[in-house]
Amino acid sequence: MTQQNKKNILQFIIGVAIVFVLPLVVFMGIYFDLLPASLLQVIGMIGVISAVVMIIGGGLFMAWSDIKTGRYKNRG
Repeated sequence: MTQQNKKNILQFIIGVAIVFVLPLVVFMGIYFDLLPASLLQVIGMIGVISAVVMIIGGGLFMAWSDIKTGRYKNRG
């Protein structure tokens, strides 16, 4: 196995841990009431802030993309 393959496998494992394992641990901690209340508030605020950023950022990106491609230019 080459060094590049080892690096790709490690990145994949870290990615899987971040995307699947970490949220599962957080959800299980919330469900089984294992996390302190202050940590639950922080997790909730992070969720709300990330949702707002995704909605506003996505809208701005789509508008910028339309303007950049000339979708709304007068063609008459």
